[in-house]
Amino acid sequence: MMAIRGRSTARMALMSAVVLIGIASSVNAQVVEPPPIEAGRVPPRGAYQPGFDALHYDVALTIEAASPVVKGRARIDVAIREPRPDDLWFDFSGLAVTSARIAVGRGEAAGATARADDGRIHFAVPAAARAGDTLHVDIAWEGTPDDGLILRENVHGQRSAFADNWPDRARFWFPAIDHPSDKATVSFEVRVPAGWEVISNGLRSDRMPAGTPSADGVWRWSEAVPVPTYTMVIGAADFAIGNVNSCAQGGRNDLRPAGCVPISYWVFPQDSASGARIFRRADRMLEYYSQRFGAFPYEKLAHVQSATRFGGMENVGAIFYSEQAIAQGRLDEGTVAHETAHQWFGDAVTEADWSHLWLSEGFATYFGMQFFEQADGEESFRQRLAESRQGYFESDVTDLAMVDTTAVPGNNLFALLNANSYNKGGQVLHMLRGLLGDDAFFSGIRLYFQRNLNRTALTPDLQRALEEASGTDLDWFFEQWAYRPGYPIFRVSQRWDAAASEAVVTVEQVQKATWPAFRMPMEFEFATTTGAVRRKADVSARRIELRFALPAAPTGVTLDPDGWVLKQIETG
Repeated sequence: MMAIRGRSTARMALMSAVVLIGIASSVNAQVVEPPPIEAGRVPPRGAYQPGFDALHYDVALTIEAASPVVKGRARIDVAIREPRPDDLWFDFSGLAVTSARIAVGRGEAAGATARADDGRIHFAVPAAARAGDTLHVDIAWEGTPDDGLILRENVHGQRSAFADNWPDRARFWFPAIDHPSDKATVSFEVRVPAGWEVISNGLRSDRMPAGTPSADGVWRWSEAVPVPTYTMVIGAADFAIGNVNSCAQGGRNDLRPAGCVPISYWVFPQDSASGARIFRRADRMLEYYSQRFGAFPYEKLAHVQSATRFGGMENVGAIFYSEQAIAQGRLDEGTVAHETAHQWFGDAVTEADWSHLWLSEGFATYFGMQFFEQADGEESFRQRLAESRQGYFESDVTDLAMVDTTAVPGNNLFALLNANSYNKGGQVLHMLRGLLGDDAFFSGIRLYFQRNLNRTALTPDLQRALEEASGTDLDWFFEQWAYRPGYPIFRVSQRWDAAASEAVVTVEQVQKATWPAFRMPMEFEFATTTGAVRRKADVSARRIELRFALPAAPTGVTLDPDGWVLKQIETG
């Protein structure tokens, strides 16, 4: 996602007791309401929901124009893994569960006993269930969502409904194992007021055209590829729908044997002209990334004006953008490229743990910028890269490691939307590209993508893929750049040894003592009366003296003239 615009939290009403209620499917069933929690809570370390694997969510919603109350039901298919647990829980906050039933495999569903506590609803696993079985859990609920599903007037004063799940806000409008490590397929059935259109992940499962309701007024969408819960969304409003390209060449796969990816934009009617301008090159972005990394992973791509709190949010096959930015015509192509790159990195290959968020945001940052290298020339790319680099230098997270496997800044997941995850993550990829060369770097990125497609990954998975593609040991690189804070600040001086015909260059690293001494292969460019001369050497200590044979005394020296390394040079 791009440009968080402020933090909202769930209402913090307190419920003092854990509730234990038998829930049956009758109309008069008692109600259990999991107490609301704050959004962005850092989950405990370790496996998030050991023993269970969500396979599919089938979610039905009824949304009314004049009411903040949403009625919903879901059937959730969950596989039991070893070791077999006794307690199955779903993240669910602030809505009233009105009925619940559970079945094992093809067995008959029975009323379930639910226990609500601390933003979760728990069910006892039926005694007959064994590891390898699949549980089918049916849950119905109603209420006003505290977060996650935003029901309000849009920027033009017309009622709308939009999901906005990152990082853990799906739980505010449907029960889920709401963590990036658990990916599943999803289907939505959404009943909305007449005159609204509904957009979601995947394709219309009722075989209706994208902008046309079914005969019963229910919109049915289905995503056949496992995706993280934070990308499972619906958007409902009066939309104007335009096609960017009905058959963008996104590469062949099982979803699209012909390779076609329909690309559309869904904007409020007042903003049609703005949408057409902003998304005019959306097909070129998709086609470029498909050629660079592998076939587009999903069935279609819609760009949607929405109520997201972010500048852009990379929901699978249905990217949501700030409604204000589109209405005011200030959403730029950089955001579109960033969110499109996320379809490969973040969506198709998802970070298994929040502390590795750079595998999503750093990738989208770098490859979002890199599209413009191909489309608009190297100068455009270099300018974006320099701006991103400066953003990191001016940030308040340089004393933190990019990957911190023991803590999250501020103990809140929203704090991860920082210059480490975005800016430094992008710069680390740029350094790897410079270190390995284009062929090995992009081969390694493709290997990482293909090996982890529709799965989750951690930073060591990226390291292994790049090492295999390049034949290079990268332990030292990832240790200093991923798991340690800061960056090198160099002080460079030179003198001429006339007797040896050598330039003697002293390189000192003067960054904070709490930051490591960085090791990097570096290029030195010497200015001479006959032209520039370049030499390479490793810089690997707080202070190092290097000698370079040159045809004549240089008039100056530039460290890393092409700007591959994340660094600052101290002058004076």
